[in-house]
Amino acid sequence: MIRSAIALSALAALLGGCPPPPPPVEDAGADAGLQLSAVEMCSRISAARCELLARCYPAFLRQTPAACRAEEEARCFAQYEALKRSIEGGKTEIDSEKVLSCEQRMKTSFCAPTFPPGYRAAAVPFADCELGTGLLRGKVPSGATCAAQQECAAGSACIKPGGVCLGTCSSTSKEGEPCGFGCSPGLYCETQDTSDPTDDRCAQPKGLNASCTSSRQCHADLHCRAASCRPRGKAGEACSFDPDRLSTCDPGLACDVTPFVANQTGACVRPLELGQSCHFHWSCASNLVCFDLDFTGFPKVAPSAGVCQRPGPPGGNCPYTPYASYVGDQCIPGTYCSSATRKCEAAPALGESCAPSSQSCEGVDVFCKPSGSGDTGTCARAPNIGEECAFKVDDGRTVSIPCSSGWCDDEGTLRCLEANKQIGELCRSDGECRSNRCAVQQDRTLKCAQECL
Repeated sequence: MIRSAIALSALAALLGGCPPPPPPVEDAGADAGLQLSAVEMCSRISAARCELLARCYPAFLRQTPAACRAEEEARCFAQYEALKRSIEGGKTEIDSEKVLSCEQRMKTSFCAPTFPPGYRAAAVPFADCELGTGLLRGKVPSGATCAAQQECAAGSACIKPGGVCLGTCSSTSKEGEPCGFGCSPGLYCETQDTSDPTDDRCAQPKGLNASCTSSRQCHADLHCRAASCRPRGKAGEACSFDPDRLSTCDPGLACDVTPFVANQTGACVRPLELGQSCHFHWSCASNLVCFDLDFTGFPKVAPSAGVCQRPGPPGGNCPYTPYASYVGDQCIPGTYCSSATRKCEAAPALGESCAPSSQSCEGVDVFCKPSGSGDTGTCARAPNIGEECAFKVDDGRTVSIPCSSGWCDDEGTLRCLEANKQIGELCRSDGECRSNRCAVQQDRTLKCAQECL
């Protein structure tokens, strides 16, 4: 996780007017003539994102407000730097109107009853508010060459057969065509329930009562329940956790159920207030967590009900769990639940002891490096080749950190390994490939490809 602080000058000069000045209002966006710089974009999006995390997802925010801003700004700038050549070459540009729209949505939306933005094991809100998914506007027309997806104009994708460095902006696949590099808007990729990607075809989402094996096959307003596409639940109706949907309940409702526990059924509820019984954090109203959830038997057994309350203060008692990276932490942001004391303590800094399962270290490029002895580690810089980089929570869940070079073998040795794969071999990340490039192929697999200069 990259974290660094970046200063931002005020926008007053951009928004000023002739005297007498009108009351201050939010700028209308690109249509009003405002073109945001990279600094302005990253500052606005980072501030809005941290406000959203603090308001809606306190159980998943371990940083202080200042640390959150620093981390989010650095992450934004890292994404910008990766696409800087495309931007400076005039092939893509910051979509100021979309940036301001995302900023406003994150600041004013109700709290979606799901995991927070950035969570990797389920559907999350605001997925379109990243540099790679919506904040940039492509300017390369269909039929012209491209180096990145973000360069292509709306309605097309950068197609790179065989993982070549330069591709062509082309229309995405239509109904019945191979999924390849993506389907046209409104379609999904039907895998035919096989592991063979060559028979994947783009298809129309299925309607009410159609047979299904996954919610991805159903229309966006439906979900797959009991092998058929069903409508989302109303208040008081039964529901369950579905990793492919933000919620299986109607908008404004949450499914009060513990996620990742098999065969669990909950009920659709309106946001629960202080003191009300709950089964997970997203059931509670803004700024609250579901406290006293005992995850001792998780994920085989769901915890008994907790109570919606404000996150635990420093020094307060808390129920520790090694699944904190997956289910959150019931302490106030800036603290974590210590495995040693079972109390909310300040997040550890560089050189201090930490729990690899929670990854709550403070500081720029500081991670909890596992020690190999239980859920213990030390806050340190990214590990080097041969050093530990992952902690196995159970037989199916692992928490890993980035390596300074190479890749983290989080399914085997749990250590950083040197790049060892040749061009054409299957891969999951750039660090595995000797060419330092793992590229998507037309059959939707990832393989090591030629390095792009």
